[in-house]
Amino acid sequence: MLPGCGSQSLMYSYRAATENCQCEEFRTTDRQYNIEYRFRARYAMNHGVVTTIEVEFLNHSDDTLFLDPGVVRISSRNVQYRYNDKFIPLPHLIIPPSRSDNVVMTGSDISQKDDWNKIAGEQLTVTLKGIRLGLTSLAEKSVTFIPENPKLKVAP
Repeated sequence: MLPGCGSQSLMYSYRAATENCQCEEFRTTDRQYNIEYRFRARYAMNHGVVTTIEVEFLNHSDDTLFLDPGVVRISSRNVQYRYNDKFIPLPHLIIPPSRSDNVVMTGSDISQKDDWNKIAGEQLTVTLKGIRLGLTSLAEKSVTFIPENPKLKVAP
């Protein structure tokens, strides 16, 4: 996964798979430091699976949020992305107090083949770590997504 733009194909949603949420947008807050994270993911089948993940960072604190010391790992069970299951640096992004910003990451299946079987049983986990609020390192955040599979929809 690397920062980039989305696909022109029909996009399908991933749903966060947690005990409290089966939702398209997963929200979590670091209550101690008043930082909110909003995760969204979607994909298209376009010469393989093309996935876009967006993470919005909302800084409700009185200090500055620094993403550049942080890293992100995207781990896919079935899709072979170039940086699958490897930590890569987050962009140089500074979010002042009471502001928000987002990071968009796009990755393509290195097989370049449309294979809907990869969607069956797929799980995509996004992990952030190393982000700083002022001089304080924030706790790791992680969310697992399961893709919508349009091939399993039942006709009315």
